[in-house]
Amino acid sequence: MAIDLRLLHGLPLVCIDVVFSGRRLYLENVLLDTGSAGIILDADKVAEIGVRPEGTDRTAIIHGIGGTEIVFTKWFDAVVLGDWTVSGCKVEIGAMDYGIEIDGILGFDFIRTAGLLIDAYKMQIYASH
Repeated sequence: MAIDLRLLHGLPLVCIDVVFSGRRLYLENVLLDTGSAGIILDADKVAEIGVRPEGTDRTAIIHGIGGTEIVFTKWFDAVVLGDWTVSGCKVEIGAMDYGIEIDGILGFDFIRTAGLLIDAYKMQIYASH
């Protein structure tokens, strides 16, 4: 099965589902980013399924092309892209105020774990196995 990529401001977007404490959320505008190590999701979006900062959460300052922000970390039951599911995902949650409307960033850890191949010419993602 192949997943189509969409472009927003020249950036590749996909749709994913995330599952936290058994609650599922569909996110429509998620940046597929091989230059990002991890997964980061918009705090306002995931609050819909009960993701909120707690005193026991690990916090960090992350730096990237979008700037610097403070995030907190949660473990999600799963992150799902089409037919590919990665269970037990560490996800960073932040404001994601990058000047474009995205729900999150799906980074290289997911791409590698799921064994995905990105065909930029066809604008599709495939499984490597």
